Amino acid sequence: MEVKGIALKTTRDFVRTNFHGEYSKWLRELPDATRNMYEDVIDMTVWYPLREAYLIPIETITRMFFKGNAQECGHTLGYYSAEVALKGIYKVFLLIASPNFLIQRASKIITTYYRPSQVEAFTISPKSAAIRITEFSEMDLALEYRFGGWCKRALELSNCKGVKYAIRKSIVKGDAHTEIEFSWE
Repeated sequence: MEVKGIALKTTRDFVRTNFHGEYSKWLRELPDATRNMYEDVIDMTVWYPLREAYLIPIETITRMFFKGNAQECGHTLGYYSAEVALKGIYKVFLLIASPNFLIQRASKIITTYYRPSQVEAFTISPKSAAIRITEFSEMDLALEYRFGGWCKRALELSNCKGVKYAIRKSIVKGDAHTEIEFSWE
């Protein structure tokens, strides 16, 4: 699998912003090939190998800054990523989007950043929606929660209150697909 460079940049910026004093240590903990990617200029439009360029750095963040808690790490990374993206390049979505439309767009964004991947969104009720990830061969727990945290923050930024999410099915736990359900007041 591959990931778009913008996801690497967001991950690097997350560490620089939240763990500034330990950024250099984080880089040193990465394998040489991975560290070289992060020390070099990251081209946001280039595709990088998912495991080497993305999953290993997130595993290192999980270990170093979240005491091995992949769920908390993934959620926090996703939340941060949405904050950056939706106050920047995707800000227009917040101006026009209903919550269900926003979840539809979020599913398209995932397939834009990760390949090959297949994600669909569906409405459950006027106050809930879900995404179903049916193709993602290198899924891990932190990544599932990164998607959940991203969508949660996106819904909050579109003025939804009391946003919650739950991972109902998980590729990581042996299900055929990952399903993340979102609800709001």
